[in-house]
Amino acid sequence: MLLNFLTFSGGIVILYLGAEGMVRGSKRLAIAMGIHPLVIGLTIVAFGTSMPELVVSTMAVLRGSPGIALGNVVGSNIANLGLILGVAALISPMRVEDHTVRLEVPITIFAGIALFMFAGNLEIVGLEGILLLLGFVSFFLIAVLPQIAKNWRVLPDELKFDLESPITQEEIIEARASRSWVLDLLLVSLGIAGLVLGADFTVSAASEIAREFGVSEMVIGASVIALGTSLPELATSIVAALKNEPDISIGNVIGSNLFNTLVVIGVPAVIKGYLPVESEVLIYDFPVMIGLTLLILPLLRSGGKLDRREGFGLVAIYVGYILLIMIRPPVMLPRSPLF
Repeated sequence: MLLNFLTFSGGIVILYLGAEGMVRGSKRLAIAMGIHPLVIGLTIVAFGTSMPELVVSTMAVLRGSPGIALGNVVGSNIANLGLILGVAALISPMRVEDHTVRLEVPITIFAGIALFMFAGNLEIVGLEGILLLLGFVSFFLIAVLPQIAKNWRVLPDELKFDLESPITQEEIIEARASRSWVLDLLLVSLGIAGLVLGADFTVSAASEIAREFGVSEMVIGASVIALGTSLPELATSIVAALKNEPDISIGNVIGSNLFNTLVVIGVPAVIKGYLPVESEVLIYDFPVMIGLTLLILPLLRSGGKLDRREGFGLVAIYVGYILLIMIRPPVMLPRSPLF
């Protein structure tokens, strides 16, 4: 038992360090190449912070633990919206750009509802996984690629930083001064290796812990694994809030949830051919995830910001969700389409 907890904790730490190393090395390479901060934020930072979820879910499917994969996604999305946004708002009230409210949040809501409907027959098949991946590709082409094309230019010596900048002037100076591409590439490689190794430790230990405590792998995935894989988003959002750059927090969370819903579920579903869905997920977890996403939209539209009172409410919802996981009664639904 103790060995499993130590392995699990070590796996989470390695996952976090792997994600940090990959993102840091990639950012330094991009800065050295003169790529604009917004482009770095839309690609390297946005995808890098979601890599723990993707690697863990893929590893879980390959190891025969699909419940961990789905639980990791749903639990991470709820942690992002409840815990991470709530904590960031408690630190510093957050204002948000209009395009996030008008485009990214509604798309995230639609993606969550689509996933819920796909899971209505208690499985997500390979074709539905392909549709999820195509949905993300469409979002990238429509919403992200134009921003990249508009900002793909060499960095000037003096750069005006705004709320969407994921890098600092100090990082630019340091990256330009070092000119060490080999070390940066090594950092990226070690980061990727850390993600794979950490995911392997985390999934194997979590499966053993679930069996020893007699709980489902989905519960483990939605609670402790989801919180562990959300550490990069939590760290990024807290730092952004402390620096009074709250739009990075909101954009980071919404982008992560969209990536989780479409890619982190889509990839394992395509690899495995199908993902089984537990009845409790449809009854309890999906409604909480979709409800929180729906709640975020009017909160962001009320004055264009999240204040500390609203942040406290989000954290309270997340705490309530964790309590629900522990006490909820089992539910069995017939394996037939609900929609």
